[in-house]
Amino acid sequence: MSAADDKRLVRRFFDAMRSGDPGLPDLLHDDVTWWAPPSSALGGLHAGRPAVLALMASGVGLYDTRHPMNVEIERMIAEDQWVSVQLTLAARTARGEDYRNHYHFAFRVQDGLICEVREHLDTLYAQQKLF
Repeated sequence: MSAADDKRLVRRFFDAMRSGDPGLPDLLHDDVTWWAPPSSALGGLHAGRPAVLALMASGVGLYDTRHPMNVEIERMIAEDQWVSVQLTLAARTARGEDYRNHYHFAFRVQDGLICEVREHLDTLYAQQKLF
């Protein structure tokens, strides 16, 4: 796949995440891993599609799904098998508070599927707002 194809895949991932598309798991490799900072309540390494989907599902309850989640991609850079994404996520928390956090994701793509994700965010802000 080209760098442009890899970027399209990652953009489809965020579109599917935002809309709750049931096809999202099809974008993930069976052996996908997702790493989040250890200081995060959901931090650590999550290995395999079931574990990554469980991680994502556990995050859904942190937000008020009656309000749309806005994912504003600010930059996306692709090289080799990696796609780097800088974004802002704005949503309403399950407690009814506004949430706006800055994220950096590094996605590794293999055979047209996402096989590795590294997530970076302001963990203190997320802890205070979401947990």
